[in-house]
Amino acid sequence: MTNRILGWDLLRGLCALAVGGYHLLMWLEIGHFHAVGSYGVYLFFVLSGASLMYTYGTQLERKGFDFKKFLLMRYLRLAPLYVVLMLLVLPWKIVKEGPTLALLKKFLLNGFFIFGFFDPAANSMLVGGWSLGIEAIYYLLFPLLGFWVLRNNWFFLAFFLSVLIQFWWITEKIGSPGGYQDNIVALHQSQAFVAYFFGGCFLGYLRYKETEPLLSNRVIGLLVVCGFFAIAALSPEKAGDELLGVRGVAGFCVCFFLVWIIGGMKLQNKFAKTAEFLGDATYGLYLIHPVVFFGVVWVIFPKMGWADPILWTQGSRLGLVFLILIIAAVLALLSEKFFEKPIRNKAKLLLNK
Repeated sequence: MTNRILGWDLLRGLCALAVGGYHLLMWLEIGHFHAVGSYGVYLFFVLSGASLMYTYGTQLERKGFDFKKFLLMRYLRLAPLYVVLMLLVLPWKIVKEGPTLALLKKFLLNGFFIFGFFDPAANSMLVGGWSLGIEAIYYLLFPLLGFWVLRNNWFFLAFFLSVLIQFWWITEKIGSPGGYQDNIVALHQSQAFVAYFFGGCFLGYLRYKETEPLLSNRVIGLLVVCGFFAIAALSPEKAGDELLGVRGVAGFCVCFFLVWIIGGMKLQNKFAKTAEFLGDATYGLYLIHPVVFFGVVWVIFPKMGWADPILWTQGSRLGLVFLILIIAAVLALLSEKFFEKPIRNKAKLLLNK
């Protein structure tokens, strides 16, 4: 069985573009699409759980799951590019924060992906890195979550409890004095997203048990487009409100709907190649676009004597958004092909000897 579902690759790539676009539009003061930014990241958690269970479900069923090998391969999936980018931004961090022991601690916590236990939104070295610290916690929990998925009665009870914990945590933090803005660090903890990852594991289990798609690609494509429009429509004026009330329930459900429905796509030829490219670019695009943006705006433009892009016309700012995304995507593909993937392949060869 292949461990790659092209529909999920396509969705990953679209989410990376959506999150990148959300950041750039916000930083350039073009628009604030809070639901796109939030649920674009939360979809990654669902996709991660689904992909892992789809890949390792058989091993868990047959009790042949090698936890140490699993953790090593997951680390090698995340670490190479992350560490390189950390080193790239380290001089700026030293200038901003000083060469302190606190910065050294932060660097080490990030390098070993254990910062998810220590306020990841405050201790991430990279923009968006908080989600990877939380992801690493879910890797540690994966065998236990997989065990519950394989026992349906246990799963539904455990999933229900995880949903309660998640919604309680979100409403408790956003409903605190100061709201979302003053409680971002407290909100972004592993318990705020556990139901996304856990539910994704169940979708992955169902997907690898399914043999034939239920719908045609055309119908699936139309439903996926509707799903993205639904998420965009959930964007409120005030950040954080997309996670509460009807918006929160609707966004939560749409995330699972999108992962399930697009997983049934059977892509071929150029469509398959496009999905593969988007899948390969996802991780790098997610991490690289902030580095490219701030490098261009804070370093390159000032040296060229150009004005702050905030002062540009809206059309010029939109052009910069597309340019940054293209540059980040190209760099992501190059990194995956010539740097990250060779490291993983070498590790697989060594582990299988």
